[in-house]
Amino acid sequence: MDNQTVDPASNQAQVLSSLRSPLKEEVETSIRKEGISYIFESRSVSAVLNFVYTPIDGTFADIELEINGTPPIKPAEEGGLLVDMGGRIHPSNSEEVERHFISCEQLENCVEARWQWVVDEEMANFLYRFRILGKSLVVEVEGGNGKAAGLSLGRVTNAPSTKLITVPYFNLGDTYPRLMRTSGLFISSFIDWQYTHSTSLHSVDEAAAVRESRLNGGCTYEKNSNGQRVSLQERWLLTASNDFAEAFPNVQMASQPHSSDRSLSDKAWFNIPHIEASEESYVEIYENLLTLKQFGIDDLIVNHPSDTWHDGDSSGTFTLEAAPLKGGDDALSEYIDALKDLKYSTSLQTSFRDISADSSDWSPSVGAQTADGQPVVTGTGTYLFKPSLALQRAEGHSAAVVEKYKPDALYLDAHAARPPWDFTDCDGQLSGSTTLSHSLQTQRDLLRLLAAQNPLIGQGGSHWLYAGILQGHLASMPGKNPSQLPPVVDFDLRKMHPLQSDAGVGSIDHFFGQTVPATEKHGRSAFLSRYIAATAAFGHAALLPDPNEWGISSALKSYFMLRMLQSQYLRVAVSSILYHSNGKFSSLEDAMHNDAYEQGQIKVEYANGTLIYANLGPESWQIEENGQDYALPSGSFWGRAEQGNVLAYSAEDAIGRIDLSSCDEYVLIDAHGQQRTHGAIQVDGLALVKERKWEIDVITMDCQAETTIDVGQLWPDRKLPPLRLLVFKPNEETPEVHRAEMDGDKVRLPDIDGAYMYRITLPEWMVEPGK
Repeated sequence: MDNQTVDPASNQAQVLSSLRSPLKEEVETSIRKEGISYIFESRSVSAVLNFVYTPIDGTFADIELEINGTPPIKPAEEGGLLVDMGGRIHPSNSEEVERHFISCEQLENCVEARWQWVVDEEMANFLYRFRILGKSLVVEVEGGNGKAAGLSLGRVTNAPSTKLITVPYFNLGDTYPRLMRTSGLFISSFIDWQYTHSTSLHSVDEAAAVRESRLNGGCTYEKNSNGQRVSLQERWLLTASNDFAEAFPNVQMASQPHSSDRSLSDKAWFNIPHIEASEESYVEIYENLLTLKQFGIDDLIVNHPSDTWHDGDSSGTFTLEAAPLKGGDDALSEYIDALKDLKYSTSLQTSFRDISADSSDWSPSVGAQTADGQPVVTGTGTYLFKPSLALQRAEGHSAAVVEKYKPDALYLDAHAARPPWDFTDCDGQLSGSTTLSHSLQTQRDLLRLLAAQNPLIGQGGSHWLYAGILQGHLASMPGKNPSQLPPVVDFDLRKMHPLQSDAGVGSIDHFFGQTVPATEKHGRSAFLSRYIAATAAFGHAALLPDPNEWGISSALKSYFMLRMLQSQYLRVAVSSILYHSNGKFSSLEDAMHNDAYEQGQIKVEYANGTLIYANLGPESWQIEENGQDYALPSGSFWGRAEQGNVLAYSAEDAIGRIDLSSCDEYVLIDAHGQQRTHGAIQVDGLALVKERKWEIDVITMDCQAETTIDVGQLWPDRKLPPLRLLVFKPNEETPEVHRAEMDGDKVRLPDIDGAYMYRITLPEWMVEPGK
């Protein structure tokens, strides 16, 4: 047996502060012995739970769960310790391992069981400690003297009528832990990541979870380069409750936001996907962004890839020299200055994960090590940069990048996108470097250091572990096709949303698992509509699709459908989240029981009154707001915000589909090919209208019929003189001047080749008298 021991009384406070969620009802707990079994009872008004431990096999198969006297469930069949003995790793139920029972006794509020594992003449001793805490069986396991290679949480057997539930953004790397609904209760199975000494946690993919009824995976202990593992220390929480929130772990966010700076918080995002190794690359990108600006997209942060630092020949880590084939430092600096002239915010990417073998900074000493002492390979010709060195060098490098190129923010790649165990360094000279706690703390320290220095955003994916440190993340969802995940928004909206301004739900192609056909990449695509609706449902900022791939109308719609709405919900506390099914709204708790969450019809209300309806389910949804009915088809949304008179929706009526976003600053309407009138606008395609004092700017796209603007509605207090029409074309500094074609107070917009915007205005002598 290891010398390490944990006093039951002193450890009780640690258990209470772990992942166990607060209970909503009084619970009486007790421990009793029946024969050789110990029964941990949890008794409440809602259920009587008996967790039964019978020390027979030494694995987690010794644990059963009885719910209200029904036949017992095996919550962790095939689960238990993995040991490295006899020259290889043995699974928890290996027949090659002799598991010898030593003792089992009750010590006040816990039961301790001691076991010895034997393979050939090799031995390892383990201590199990069992407690009942509320509606959870808490199992602590320790010992092994470095021979424990991990823990498996097994699979659930003998449970009737089961359903597995996945919560978006609550992930372990590329996979999700799940909760199970059975017998009217929810069962969860979690390793306490605040307590573990393991290197990594893992779950299983969806197919294995469904096929084998696996809620979770387990944990793994890696050796360091000296061939040593830390001794096992684990806490497993097995919870059963009729309340979903009680079964879900109590997730504590990493920190509160590091500052009140919200300079980047309300902006829409545009990510440059790739920069070709050409001296014309920045010119081409600038011209594309200038086009966005000309079409009225003003409030944008432009994020650049790592290509700014290399021409495809290295990772660019720690370099301050811009990629030479793209024009080097001068080209990059001039380009960033040009974007500032457009009043676009910019970020430059940095990362301290990879280093290329071609880098001048590379040597084996700066590379993280595998258990066999070799550099950790992260890609073709790249290696994991030692996290301890990254923490030392990141601050100076980031400051130098900002000083030299003056971006508005840094965009941190990889670090919040990957789980902390992807940064494990097995160097035997570093104490505790193989533990998850060490890796997680190192990454949090790195992010906090950089965020305190400059505005910091970054790639997400594992960002729930770092919420509140960065100003925002590209909110990628792990999974092969995240659009197929149940749209359970509570975890994101209640936990992360108040702390940061995330953007998108990953890129649009990532969200749909790279399944969007090329023919569906356009402004009226059902994929685009669903993506925008999902962005609104999760309370995120707009992420514009690449107009070179999706078309300029897709970028316009993504921006203007959400721009003013997101300014009223980003970082605003949520007051209620309801799920709709069959004419009734349910809270998350009820929705998990009656399957309303599977309908994907969500109503979110914020503390400032901003309201979102999102229909991410397969069926149409009829809603009523302000005395008006709206039919929301699959993959659509409706939103309202009082400040700015914001109303935005994608709906269907007797005429057909309509996308509309209206506020004090603009009106965007897409009539989807059907002639319709909205206020002062008559159009059959897309029209963006911005009315200012004595000027009306109009952008039209995909129109077959004539577009008209009823100027009398917009300027009702003045008799209209003959009006001018200014026609703007790309690459022309001054607009063409035309006499507006009018039918009464209505201006008919001509179809002029090359025009991107029309401006209706007063005669020149009225606008600028004396000139």
